[in-house]
Amino acid sequence: MREKAIITPNILRWARETSKMSIEDVALKIKVKYEKIALWESGEEFPSINQLEKLSRLYRRPIAIFYLPEPPADFQTLRDFRKNVISKEYSTALTFIIRDIQSKQSWFSDFLKEEGENQLDFIGKFNSKTKIEIIASDIIKTLGIGSIEKNQDILKYWVDKIEQKRVFVSLSSNIHSHLKIDINEVRGFAVSDKYAPFIFVNNADEKNAQLFTLIHELTHLWINASGVSSFDLIDFRNSGDLNKFDPIEVLCNRVTAEILMPESSFVNILRDYKTITSSVVEKIAEELRVSSFALSVRMLNLNIISEFQFNQFRKVFKEKYEEYLEIQANKPKRKGGPNYYILKIRKNSKAFTSYIYGYYKSGKITGYEANKLLDIKVSNFKNLEKHLYA
Repeated sequence: MREKAIITPNILRWARETSKMSIEDVALKIKVKYEKIALWESGEEFPSINQLEKLSRLYRRPIAIFYLPEPPADFQTLRDFRKNVISKEYSTALTFIIRDIQSKQSWFSDFLKEEGENQLDFIGKFNSKTKIEIIASDIIKTLGIGSIEKNQDILKYWVDKIEQKRVFVSLSSNIHSHLKIDINEVRGFAVSDKYAPFIFVNNADEKNAQLFTLIHELTHLWINASGVSSFDLIDFRNSGDLNKFDPIEVLCNRVTAEILMPESSFVNILRDYKTITSSVVEKIAEELRVSSFALSVRMLNLNIISEFQFNQFRKVFKEKYEEYLEIQANKPKRKGGPNYYILKIRKNSKAFTSYIYGYYKSGKITGYEANKLLDIKVSNFKNLEKHLYA
């Protein structure tokens, strides 16, 4: 007879509900009848040790939690800035990635305080009343953003500059191979903290769109406003339209647009074009390395193009974007798939991985702690090192 795990039933139910899963979902995942799950959660029966281990992995909770008398104080749900999203309930994938990053951030923030590290003075330096140009200028100055070579990877450039300031950037689009983070649900979020702030960017998006998300979330940190974002058209000329969106999102979009598409840049660019067509917008977008849609919104807000032109362009760009997403979704998987360690480094943040690995090597943290923070076995750290410092 298999040994039973005498856990606390309401903890089991709490773990499932906070993972946004139904009893039927769980039963399907761990291959038991759904009636069994209900019996475990009521305390009429108990799972085996092996079944509890499966539940622990599924809910992404440590086994010890299931033996507590009451549910522990969980991480606070991030503020939801997504006024344009129909479903306000976070999916399992989004719940898990938020919890994962909050866990890393909380642990590392406490660790850095104990180590006597200084606070980051740019976190919360401004507020929602600060002028757009001041915030944009300060971000560029603080990060040391300079001229970028034409063939340079601009997203990598910005990520590197941000992480040099001890802001950790997670680039991912899935929890694991069977649990994707839907681009329509979230493009990014920010977890603000004076010691270990994190930014998440959904890298299922186009590269230029990821850059917009990255800087948008960075602005959240500059005004100390943690939260989940999902962007749409914001017509800054129309007060009625502005009311559809959270004021913080409006501010962060404006700052991002000012950084990536400063009004002054259009004076020289537009000299080369007598008529602005969708292909011209695409060409300028490529030059500025932003998405065509973001550029058309910016041009609309600066009154460079008319409402009629914008609606025409939006239709073209929307079709092309949907085509891009379809191509990405139907791309045949490469043999062996992407490199495991590179994906882990991107998901954990390269800078965060480097910090944790360095502290492990120096003996300041244990292998157990490093394993839990990076989700990589200590026995695989040699392979991790090869890709981390390649």
